[in-house]
Formats: sequence, structure tokens, C-alpha cells
Amino acid sequence: MNTPFPKQAMRSVLSSALPEVDTAGSATAQPAARTYVPPSHARALDRDAVLVEGIRGAGKSFWWAALHSVHHRQFVAEAFPEAGEVARLSTSQGYGTAPSPDYPSKDILADVVGGHAPRHVWRAVVATQLGLPSPFPSGPWRTKVEWVASQAEALESLLLEKDRQLAEAGLTHIILFDALDRLADDWTAIRPLAKALLQLALDMRSLRAIRLKLFVRPDMLGDDEILAFPDASKLLARKAELRWRRADLYALMYQCMGNAEQEANQFRDHCRTHFGLTWERSEHVQAWILPAPLRNDEYMQKRVFHEIAGPAMASGPSGHKRGFPYTWLPNHLMDGREQVSPRSFSAALRNAATFDAPADWPYALHYRGIHTGVQEASRIRVEEITREDYPWVSTAMAPLHGRLSVPCDEDVIARLWEDSGTLQQLGRLVQQDTPVKLPPQHLDQGASGVLRDLADLGVVQRLISGRIQMPDVYRVAFGLGRRGGVRPLR
Repeated sequence: MNTPFPKQAMRSVLSSALPEVDTAGSATAQPAARTYVPPSHARALDRDAVLVEGIRGAGKSFWWAALHSVHHRQFVAEAFPEAGEVARLSTSQGYGTAPSPDYPSKDILADVVGGHAPRHVWRAVVATQLGLPSPFPSGPWRTKVEWVASQAEALESLLLEKDRQLAEAGLTHIILFDALDRLADDWTAIRPLAKALLQLALDMRSLRAIRLKLFVRPDMLGDDEILAFPDASKLLARKAELRWRRADLYALMYQCMGNAEQEANQFRDHCRTHFGLTWERSEHVQAWILPAPLRNDEYMQKRVFHEIAGPAMASGPSGHKRGFPYTWLPNHLMDGREQVSPRSFSAALRNAATFDAPADWPYALHYRGIHTGVQEASRIRVEEITREDYPWVSTAMAPLHGRLSVPCDEDVIARLWEDSGTLQQLGRLVQQDTPVKLPPQHLDQGASGVLRDLADLGVVQRLISGRIQMPDVYRVAFGLGRRGGVRPLR
């Protein structure tokens, strides 16, 4: 007979160790020991992976910050040999969400771009990150950009010399760029800045020891205007994707639990005693290394998780008919592109750990707590997409709240939008003096076009039958029903 993990200790570990919902700043607050590198991410960390694509919450901002941390790079190199090259890199940050004197803010970009080509701005950023010597000037960004615009030959000479020095020393310097959707306040202003940066990243690949690495979201790479430059296909052909398989999500969870600040020893001891899993200690990076079976053996992962969460999503001998927690949780956090972000996964588990389970329930997590965890993850996900990324989505979804169950025919949604004047409201948003950020790209095609845009974002799916489905990670918080599904929020 299996023995469940100690309840209170595991709840404490899950509540404290899993990554926070907030994105990384210029330096990640997540300890290096709680870093996990899925196989797809190892390729993304490669020096020649210039373009790294990932949905919201997939880890773009985390890697932007972690790659700039020597301690994180050392841990990754030791714990994940397939990504060991990162230990030999030097890095700097060329743009991100956190304010920094090392790169221009959104407001400075708006001011400088008013009189100069975006390419000159980014070349000035690259020169600054590389610490190019005189005659490249110090001082305000406008001074640097003006020099770059008028001294192309001198800048080229300085870049080539820096590249030669790095190559002869056997070093590679990577300049990291994140949050490209925040280069400006509207998509019209974002496009030329993003396009120029992608062009420059492609051009820099001709150097031996200097690379740019751009962390971008799928919607940006789906914009034809941003990719309207020669040989853009070469950049896309070599892009890496931050994808999380089910095994990766649980491996991240176990990595964090094994290296939690409190009660982690009980988790590791239980793994050793009841599952024969031995955790090795790396004194060099002060971390416990995840046992191989918890990385890639889904059968073992499932056994361990079911001693934390119970064997079924309902009580009683027929409880397994409602699903198994190991598969049920990621399945209900998957978006329309069949991707799950570790941020949603962690948010659901953190919330589930706070659920007040019956006193006689033997496991750390209760299946009802997992349900409420999915509801909370959905609320967070919808708040992010409607407040921060795509405000127009809330306009599109408002008429459907409480009035629709999925899957449904497209015509049902079209009628609700027509009755509420939704497409006209979206049109007015796009035509404002300050256009809505990240607008629907196919609004001119009517309801079908907006549904296409929602599908591109992963908010809805078009089934083979042509009907429209909405995954639970959005459906629950948007207030749509589904027979047998997680109850929507009111």
C-alpha cells in the first residue's frame, strides 16, 4: 500500500516553492536551484538561437533574466549538460520590462525614433552593450544615436574589432531582448521598432562572437508587416520555441519542491524511502539535482503526484471516471494551441494547496482544491490577456458571458456579437487616435475574422466539425458553460 506524503509539509512546499505569477524583472527572483530546463529550452539557450518564441508565461522573461545571472548559468550548465554551453557565454540586456540605464525606455525610444531610423537606435544599443570604445560616445541616447547615424563606417570598424577580440578569446557575447510588445503604446509604433530589431539580429549572425537573442510572442511573428524584410524566412527557420510538455511541467514542480526553503527535506526523504529516488547534492551550485525518473518518466511522475493529490478527481471506488489528477490538471490548463504555461500550472497548484480539505482526507491536495486552482489560474490568465496584452478581447467576450455554452456553432457567436454591436465597438477601438494595442488583425473579415484572431491567440479552437470550442483556461473566467466542465466563474 502506498503512503501519502505528509500533508501540511507538502502544502507548505507547494505554496512557497512554485514560481510566482509575476514576470521576471531585470534580475530573476527565482533561486537558481529551482530552475528546470525542458529539452526544447536547451535549444533556445543555444548561442545561435537568435529568435525564441513563447506564449505568455512560457518563460521568456525568466530566461531573459536568468541568462544574465552568472549563478543561474552555472547551475544550468551543471544540472543540465545539454545546455552546458551557457556557462561559456557573457551576456547583457538590450531591452526589457525593468527600467535600466543600459537600454532606452519606451519613452526614450519614442523621443529618439522621432528623428532617426529605428535601426540606428538598435545599433546604438548594441554598441553600448558591447562597451565599444571611443570614438563611440558616452552620454544620452540621442547623442549615441546621432553618432551611429552619421558614422556608419567607424561603427562597423569598432564592431569588427570587438568581434575579433571575443573570438580570439574563445568567448561569445549575447545581447538579450525581451518584452518587444512593450516597445511602444500601440501596434502601429511597435511594428517599425520590432522589424528593425529583427533585421539587425539577422545581420549580426554574420559575426563570429556576437549575437542578439530576441524573446518574442507568437502574435508578433504572425504579423506580416514586422516580417516584411529580405531573408526574414532565414530567421524564422532557425527559431526555437519555449514549449512545455506535461512531463516538463511536473519536472519543474519536483525541481522546485526538492529545493524549497522549508520542508523540502521531507519531500526528498519520502521520494527516497517510498519510490527509491535519490537526490544528489551539488555543493558547487548549492542545489539538489532532480533524479532522472522525475524528469522524463511519466509513470514515476504520476505515482509521486498521486501520493500528493490522490488517485482520482472524485471520491469513491468510481472516482477515476472523473479523471486522474496527473493528466486532468494540465489538460484543463491547455490553451487552444494545446500549450500550457508553467505560470498557469504553478498558479493552479499554489491555489490548490490553500484549499481547506476535509480532516480525514489523507492527501496534501484535494480534488476540489485542484478544481479551484484551475478557476484561479483561468482568472489570472484572462486578466493578463485582457488588461495587459489584448484589451479588445474583453470587448469581444463580454456579450458571451453567461449566455453561451461550448462547443457551439460560429453563427451563435456571430448573432450575439451582432445583437450587442460588438464588431462596431471593436472598429471604434482600432480607429481611436491612440489605437488599441495589439488590435484584432482580421476585423475586416467580420465575425469569422475575429474568431480567427481569437484562435491565433489560443483563446478558442475551431474543431474539425467547424464548431467553436474554448479551453477551460479561458472559458472558466470568461463565464462560458460546458457540459461536465469546470464550473465557470460568476
